[in-house]
Amino acid sequence: MPSNGTIIAGGIVVIGVIFGGAMWYAQQTQYYDTVTDVTAVTIGGHNFPVTGYSGTDGTRTPLKLRGCFTLADPAAAIAAGDPAPRAIPLTTPDWIECFDEETILADIKSGDATPIMAGLDEGDGADLMMAIYPDGRAFSWRKPNDKYKE
Repeated sequence: MPSNGTIIAGGIVVIGVIFGGAMWYAQQTQYYDTVTDVTAVTIGGHNFPVTGYSGTDGTRTPLKLRGCFTLADPAAAIAAGDPAPRAIPLTTPDWIECFDEETILADIKSGDATPIMAGLDEGDGADLMMAIYPDGRAFSWRKPNDKYKE
């Protein structure tokens, strides 16, 4: 028969596993909404048609936005935005397969993708950033702006 200490320790482990699973679920999936019905994006106040949009967004924070899509005229889209040489894509939950922040960042650093600020203060304290490739592939995300800096 197990001792009281073994039962208590086992209970603590079970509670920890349940809590850890709930935290993982909340961080990875709970507050994200899948978005596929976007047909245009706004860059610098101008609308640009897109195809193949796949992304996420969330109601709790504007920073949940991630978008993967193709622009018909990437040069015009780049010209409409403001240069953003320090654009760094935010990390993304593993299940969002089209948005690979490490590859996007490497392509920005190498010059294979052009980073732009597509919109200032899109949402509460977040700016809309995009990485646009010459072939029209594009990725969008929001990053925190100066509103909450102390």
